[in-house]
Amino acid sequence: MPESRVAEAESLQSLLEAAVAELGLSERLLETRILLAWDEAAGPLASRARPLKVRHGKLEVAVASPVWRTQLNFVKQEIVARLNDRVGVQVIGELVLRNAGKGS
Repeated sequence: MPESRVAEAESLQSLLEAAVAELGLSERLLETRILLAWDEAAGPLASRARPLKVRHGKLEVAVASPVWRTQLNFVKQEIVARLNDRVGVQVIGELVLRNAGKGS
């Protein structure tokens, strides 16, 4: 990409970041990025659990079964670290694992 196009893209990114911040959406944007990063951060376990919501630094995750919940318990700190690395800032401090009921 030519240098002028790179500068234009960086300028546009700066404008978008400023608009998001001004609208008070920065935190929601980071939370959404965390949810979108789940599959990559959780690796093979992602197919057995799905992120529900981010609230107060905690990511709630619905887990398919008690067996998979146990497996996630073993690696949840590593997943938290990978999620925060993906967004470049600490958003999540804890995974909260929930049983995926018939209605979830």
